[in-house]
Amino acid sequence: MKKIILFTLALALAVVLLPALIVFYRGGVYKPPTSDDDTVSVYIKSEDKVEEMKIGEYLKGVVSAEMPADFEPEALKAQAVAARSYLYAHIDEYAKSGAPEEHKGAQTCTDPAHCKAWMSEKARRDAWDADKRDSNWEKISRAVEDTGGVIMKYGNDYVKAFFHSTSSGKTERSVDVWGGDVPYLQSVDSPGDLQSPKYAGEASFTIEEFESRAQANLSGVNWENGIIGEIKRSEAGGITKIIVGGVEIKGTQFRTIYELKSTNAEIEVTDNAVNIKTKGYGHGVGMSQYGANYFAQQGMDYKQILNTYYTGVEVSEKA
Repeated sequence: MKKIILFTLALALAVVLLPALIVFYRGGVYKPPTSDDDTVSVYIKSEDKVEEMKIGEYLKGVVSAEMPADFEPEALKAQAVAARSYLYAHIDEYAKSGAPEEHKGAQTCTDPAHCKAWMSEKARRDAWDADKRDSNWEKISRAVEDTGGVIMKYGNDYVKAFFHSTSSGKTERSVDVWGGDVPYLQSVDSPGDLQSPKYAGEASFTIEEFESRAQANLSGVNWENGIIGEIKRSEAGGITKIIVGGVEIKGTQFRTIYELKSTNAEIEVTDNAVNIKTKGYGHGVGMSQYGANYFAQQGMDYKQILNTYYTGVEVSEKA
């Protein structure tokens, strides 16, 4: 009986103390990053290894992988601050709750489906035309260095600064895409997206192809009442719920099943085919990259761009 009591007490103490103890790692007390000279551990998925690097180096790899180098300098700066804020938010979160298994013990990773895309300087340079390698890398580096240490906060919390390529002309609320209502991830106008080369998309399926994809991914499909039923949309026009073969699914799931560029889709069903036209590219939440570039072309600086896309945030001064 005594052993049982002692075990129960030990278990209770572990439950209470473990969250506090998690903030201690690598032999020291967790301290949030304050400078691009601080280090971050990165799981490089393509090489299946964890590497320590300075935050500034990591951010240059993110910006160079996530945004075209020929974008306006202020748009690149906005991207740098968004990426830094996103990183800080996750370093802070994982220090308290533990990093996900996908990170192999690191604070972030290079899988864009899980964290943000990243390329080493060598890989990025090799992917550019030879005559643009130096100027492009210098431009990317300047965007990170000129905003060194600048982050966004909402209240006392670092901003999880989601971004995407191109909106439908209006960004999506986080609650309409992922279900969590984040106060700074609201729907805002993004007029420049209509000029993006990625604004319009099309996808066509034969009736057989369309039905086959549904049956492979959904349970209880029944085509008696038609292929497409009721569609519910967000304020920005993205599909939040749609009935396919009698089964109601989320717009994000519909996008995945049919490999669409966005959930903002118009669907036409004919006797032989299902034709889908989309607006925008990506999940639509947070900053639109092409929209940011448009605003920069109109004379906005990076802080104005960030305050446009992230509602009510505070952008810090340069460290």
